[in-house]
Amino acid sequence: MTTATETIDRRDRVHAETDELPRPDIWMETSLRWNPTFWNKIRSKTLMRLNPHWHVDKDKGSGFPVEDVLVESEFKTYPTMEFEGETFKVNFPEIGLSLSARTCEDGKNTALSFSKEKNDSAFTAEDAARTMQYWLPSLREYYRLHESNSLKHRCWRFFMDKVMLTMNPTQRRICGFMFKLTVLECLLIVILGVGWFYYGA
Repeated sequence: MTTATETIDRRDRVHAETDELPRPDIWMETSLRWNPTFWNKIRSKTLMRLNPHWHVDKDKGSGFPVEDVLVESEFKTYPTMEFEGETFKVNFPEIGLSLSARTCEDGKNTALSFSKEKNDSAFTAEDAARTMQYWLPSLREYYRLHESNSLKHRCWRFFMDKVMLTMNPTQRRICGFMFKLTVLECLLIVILGVGWFYYGA
């Protein structure tokens, strides 16, 4: 399952078959209850950072500078958000992209979708579909964290909001590598300690 912290090999994504990519204007169910509080409170920058391939810089008045490291596209955007109780929508007008969520099955389920309008942006419809291949599952997993109040989910939510979603994709990869390296070092220390205790004394 893809999350915002998962590293994707760009070469695999670039060569993915077009018919395997998500299609615009098709609603995908999440099997999660509709939570209007979540959609009412979520910020546009949080949504952008949930895309595991968008390097989002600070808005300096002309929009957020974004680099999509997956499709190698750069642009500036100032997203607008709409929430009407049963439908949520965020628009990225500069690239003609929109991401939507809505309630279904009388609130027992939530569906996600995206659309791409034709415009003069270098961010094409295929680029949108390719980035959505990872963005929509990442958004679903983040949404799932808010559907449980268990201690584990609350701690992970705090870690996501305060640590992971403040980093760009490169920083996440570096932190992931350092974490794996630290785990290996700890295992090595344990193995050496056990070996010395049983055989070195």
